[in-house]
Amino acid sequence: MCPSCGWPDPALVSSHGSVSYLRCVCGQWLVVDHGEVVATAGTSAFTRSTPVHHGCGGPITIMVDDEPS
Repeated sequence: MCPSCGWPDPALVSSHGSVSYLRCVCGQWLVVDHGEVVATAGTSAFTRSTPVHHGCGGPITIMVDDEPS
């Protein structure tokens, strides 16, 4: 589900292993890892306060910029 507009089924554009890149009808790009939205491009209502664990090293902490670009 898109965190910006709530659209339930963004379109798959590309995938690499467990990571998928989706494009929503609202124009938002979503990065999904193991079925969970872990990042977005640009501004959105998405926030993450916990590190993402990828299994190929330590956790990756995603910094979210809540200010409009």
